[in-house]
Amino acid sequence: MNGVPEAQSLGNGIHLIPAPLPFKSPAWVNTYAIESDGGLLLIDCGADWPPGRRALRDGFAALGLDEGAVHTLLVSHLHPDHVGMSKRLVDDWGCRFVMHERAAKLVDRYNDTAGYQSRLRTIASRHGVPASLAGPAVAWDRPGYMPEIDPPDHTVADGDAVGLGDGRSLEVVHTPGHDPAHICLRDSRSGALFSGDHILPRISPVIMYDLGLGDVLGDYLDSLQRLVALGIGLTYPAHGTIIERGDERARQLLLHHDRRLLDMADLVRKGDTNAWSVMVKSFRPNLDPLQARLAFLETVSHLEHLRIKGRISDEDRDGEVFYRA
Repeated sequence: MNGVPEAQSLGNGIHLIPAPLPFKSPAWVNTYAIESDGGLLLIDCGADWPPGRRALRDGFAALGLDEGAVHTLLVSHLHPDHVGMSKRLVDDWGCRFVMHERAAKLVDRYNDTAGYQSRLRTIASRHGVPASLAGPAVAWDRPGYMPEIDPPDHTVADGDAVGLGDGRSLEVVHTPGHDPAHICLRDSRSGALFSGDHILPRISPVIMYDLGLGDVLGDYLDSLQRLVALGIGLTYPAHGTIIERGDERARQLLLHHDRRLLDMADLVRKGDTNAWSVMVKSFRPNLDPLQARLAFLETVSHLEHLRIKGRISDEDRDGEVFYRA
C-alpha cells in the first residue's frame, strides 16, 4: 500500500516487516522477525485485515524467510494494531503466543465490547462531554480488524529472558502506561531495544484514561524514566523509523508531557473546569470523532495525574467532576 515501506533486513538476524493499518495514523505497524534456534520469533503482528495479512506473507517471502518457521509470537501489548491478528496466526502456524503476565488478566476486558462502551459513557458523563456531543465523542463499535482473541499460552514478567539460542536472549522490560501490559524487549546481542509503542520517533503514544487502571500517565512517565536510566541506544519502534538514541527520545517525551501538565494546570488555575473544557483548549480544533475521543481520554489522564500528585483538586457536582486549583 502507498506509503508503507518495504520489508528489510536490519542485521543481527533481525528483519523488519511493516504491515499496513486500517486507519490514517499510524499508517503501518512494524513487526520484527528474529532468527533463533529452531526458526523465527515474531514481535507484534498487526491488525487482522486482508492488507495486513498480505503484507506479512509477502514480507516473509521477499526476505527469503519461511513464515511457517515462526515458533513464537511475542506481542508488546493489548492494542488491536499489535495483537489483532494473534489468534489467526497462532491457529495457522501453531506457534506459541507470549505476552506480559498482566495481559493474561486483561484479555477478557479487551474482548468485552459492551463493557468498554459502558465505561466510555460513564467517563463522558463524569468529565463534562456535552450531551449533544456525547454520542459521536464516545461512539465505539468493535471494528472487524479487532476480533476477540485468546489469552497468551505463555506469559513473561519484568526481567525475564526470552531465549533465542547461542546465549542470545530478549530481556523483558515492563513499561506500563500506554497499556498496563506493555513491554519492551532488549536484545542481549546488539543492545537494541524493541520499544513497541512506548517510545515512538515523531509522536507521543496516546495515554488513555480508563476506569480501574489508576494513574496511567504516572505509570508512563515512570517507565520513560526507567529507559533513561538504562541508557537505551538503538531503538526499534512499532511505528515509524528507527531511533538512534532511545534515551534521548524518552527525555523528549518526558518534556512534552511536563509541558502539557503545566498548560493544563494553568487552565485549571484560571477557574474551575471539567476535562472536556480543558481538552477543547489544549488540542487543535476540528478533531474527527476518533481523534476527539483520544484527546479527551488523554486529557483526563493528565488531569487525574495532577490530582493524584496534589497539584490540583477535584469536586463532585451532581455526578460531574470539576477540577480546581
